[in-house]
Amino acid sequence: MQVFTTRSIRQLVIIGFVAVAALLIAALLVTAQQLERLSQQSQNTVTVVASGMSASRQLIQQTIAMERNARQYAILGEEDLYQLYLSRRAEYFETLEEISRLQIGDQASALVDELLSIESNAFDNVRQGQSNDDNATTFPELSRLAYQIATSIEQWIAQQQALLQERSVSTQQSLTIQAILFIGAASVLAAIFVLLITRPLQQIDRAINAIGSGEYSKAISVDGPRDLQTLGMRLEWLRGRLEELEQQRTSFLRHVSHELKTPLASMQEGASLLNDGVVGSLSKEQQEISQIIASNCQRLQGLIEELLRHNAQNFDVLNAMPERVRFDKILADVVSAHTLAVQSGQLQVALTLAKVRVTVDRERLRVIVDNLFTNALKFSPVNAVITIELQVDNEQAVLTIQDQGPGIAEQERERIFEAFFQGSTQPNVQYSGTGLGLAIASDYAKAIGATLTLEKSATGACFKLTLPVSA
Repeated sequence: MQVFTTRSIRQLVIIGFVAVAALLIAALLVTAQQLERLSQQSQNTVTVVASGMSASRQLIQQTIAMERNARQYAILGEEDLYQLYLSRRAEYFETLEEISRLQIGDQASALVDELLSIESNAFDNVRQGQSNDDNATTFPELSRLAYQIATSIEQWIAQQQALLQERSVSTQQSLTIQAILFIGAASVLAAIFVLLITRPLQQIDRAINAIGSGEYSKAISVDGPRDLQTLGMRLEWLRGRLEELEQQRTSFLRHVSHELKTPLASMQEGASLLNDGVVGSLSKEQQEISQIIASNCQRLQGLIEELLRHNAQNFDVLNAMPERVRFDKILADVVSAHTLAVQSGQLQVALTLAKVRVTVDRERLRVIVDNLFTNALKFSPVNAVITIELQVDNEQAVLTIQDQGPGIAEQERERIFEAFFQGSTQPNVQYSGTGLGLAIASDYAKAIGATLTLEKSATGACFKLTLPVSA
């Protein structure tokens, strides 16, 4: 079932990018908001802590200053000292009011209330002009309470610091969890869009590989954006067209094989009956003519089979997917497969193979090497040496195969890779052929992106195959 479809793969990529980016931006905004809140809380805490520490110090200093002014006024009785006392007392109350606003706690509030009560008694004594002896215990008690309030404020500050530390740790844990969740969500979202993008591309890739490998039976269907669906429909049309052409080719080869081989078989049978004397004894000249007819019928049958095989190979699509293979390993396997032919011809094979890996169609490369080596076997005299060298030159794998045969005439060099062309110099009867080996090798070399050339050589024929090492 198609759940999400866009008009084009470009639109799908843009939507995926925007979705993942939006999720990450949301994560950044949430993180920034939490950090802003923590920063604001930290700033408020620092402000309150600073105010509390300043208020506690001022309270102690003002208590000492009030006691000193009260004693001076009690001894001297000067009005200026009394007014100074009142001024310090007003500042004293402002400090207590500031401490009360800080909301330090119940203990500090109780101490403030007790301090106000004792200070009121001390003020009555100062206002009534009583002696220092009356305030001897009152002001020390105020100082003691002021120090207790300072101690209470310090404890509260320590609590605020611990609370701020807890908030920082909690915020850090929260941000970590949120980061994991957002990253996980972004990864899942990215994986979904990657699947939506790559799935139709993989379907197209499999369809192309199937067509390239000659598999036309399975219909092609591509999901995803509409432009890729359209491409899938075109590939389906191409598959159907190739399937139809393949059926026509198979039918053509079948009919050609039947139409050519049937009369040829009758001719061979007639020549055989003549040679066997079924219709009467033949003269020596008639027997020679009959043997020539039979021999040429066999040769014609070989040519027909080779022609059909060559056409089938030209139409046939080998594995279209190149693979990474060892060039030197393929060469060694080909030489090993012809061991009996090498021994029967009393030949020697000189191998100089560098370890080379190439990305190529393995079967086509094997056919090229096999045809070149077979050609060298055909034209090599007894006790000759076939030299095979494989080396790497400027990111190119270079293969040379040279024999010690009669070579190729100068006027025939340009036609050596033509189908069915056979030079003036022919091998012995054991290796008689149809002139298709080098033509097939040349066609396959072009198909795999290689270059096959005939090099100039003092003796024999030298063929050179050049193939890029990289894909």
